[in-house]
Amino acid sequence: MLQELQLSIVVENSASLSNNSVWGQHGLSIFLELGYGHEIVRLLWDTGASSEVMLHNAYAMNIDLFDLDLICLSHGHYDHSGGLMGILNCARPGLPVLVHPDAFCPKYKTRPDLKYIGIPFTREQAQAAGAVMLEGRKPVEIASGVMTTGEIPRIVPFETVEGFRTVRDGKCYPDAINDDQALAIGLPGKGLVVVSGCAHSGIINTIQHAKKITGIDELYAVIGGFHLMGADEKRIEATAEELVELDPKLVRPGHCTGSRAVCMLQRALGQRCQPLSAGEIIQF
Repeated sequence: MLQELQLSIVVENSASLSNNSVWGQHGLSIFLELGYGHEIVRLLWDTGASSEVMLHNAYAMNIDLFDLDLICLSHGHYDHSGGLMGILNCARPGLPVLVHPDAFCPKYKTRPDLKYIGIPFTREQAQAAGAVMLEGRKPVEIASGVMTTGEIPRIVPFETVEGFRTVRDGKCYPDAINDDQALAIGLPGKGLVVVSGCAHSGIINTIQHAKKITGIDELYAVIGGFHLMGADEKRIEATAEELVELDPKLVRPGHCTGSRAVCMLQRALGQRCQPLSAGEIIQF
């Protein structure tokens, strides 16, 4: 049974004012230590946008990447995967990397202009560097009480995906980012902790799916990117209303949430809601 949970925010858009040795960069990486009595499982959720910042911040926070048990990629965008190759040079050989198979598809954004934003290396390059790629579309239990969500059903009407494209068979199509996934952690005595990457599926869709696959109805904490940067006020207000109804004890939005959305969430949730920053440690 999971007894302790610690999350170290390694890469985030902004850096903590209390830790001036870490750098801020657009991206996300969270190092999780899962305590099971005398045993600790060390999991890295996403790898930031670059090896330089990822490795610098890990060193500054005294995180030994050689001890990693597993890396999970939330989806196939550069700002969540760009540090992987640098990590593989420091990690033990044969490190498992859990990822949705669509993560390696070509990925582009269309706003404000067309730009490639996909994984900046191939599957084969990662394997040659020592990664053991574990690919799947369904939820995966990676430790007792801890699982990935796999693909997240799109049910909530106001949570739509727009402005992304992919290429298949030489043709360009809208990208629904079906590779988007999150972590669902059952914290005994408290409830469900959801750790998102960008929540392209929608943070409410993500939470509801995490509740369904774990069977845990009480939401305790939501941490990560909510992808509300650029969202209209109606969507942000609807998200805030749903979060108030879900009644989590802790909400830590970061990365792609956007400062306007963070402010609106703080007004709705009060002190329960505080933005993330690199260099922080969250303990349960």
